Amino acid sequence: MTTTQRSPRIASALRRALLLTLALSPIAAATHEYYGADFTLIHPWADPTPEGQLASAPIYFTMESVRGKDRLVRASTPYAETVEFRSSDAPSAKRLKAIDIAPADKLDFGKDKPHMVLRNLKAPLQWGRSYEMTMFFEKSGPLQVMVSVGAH
Repeated sequence: MTTTQRSPRIASALRRALLLTLALSPIAAATHEYYGADFTLIHPWADPTPEGQLASAPIYFTMESVRGKDRLVRASTPYAETVEFRSSDAPSAKRLKAIDIAPADKLDFGKDKPHMVLRNLKAPLQWGRSYEMTMFFEKSGPLQVMVSVGAH
């Protein structure tokens, strides 16, 4: 086989590899992992808020490979006045002082489970945007994260 016969095959293989890389890049970009002392925090996210709705926005996340106990004791973001912890999405859900973290393969802090709520937003959360937040853990300390809106 001559060089000219191999070139189209190589070029075709390179094109396929490039297309595969481009196809998978949104998946990689949508996955956000953050590492605490004994856990991996996966993809904090929120739904977009309607224009003019500034009262609140729930924030959800998952934790994996939790090897020790910890507690989420506080969170802050420049995009809201305060961040509260709630036991669920129910209107009667009680406010929590902290969110306890127990050893497990996977913990889900989603709808109808303990999660965070941004109160008194400074602007609506927009689809496709990410917003910075700092989560403070009792043992792991502060963890800087980006909350993705609409991607979950």
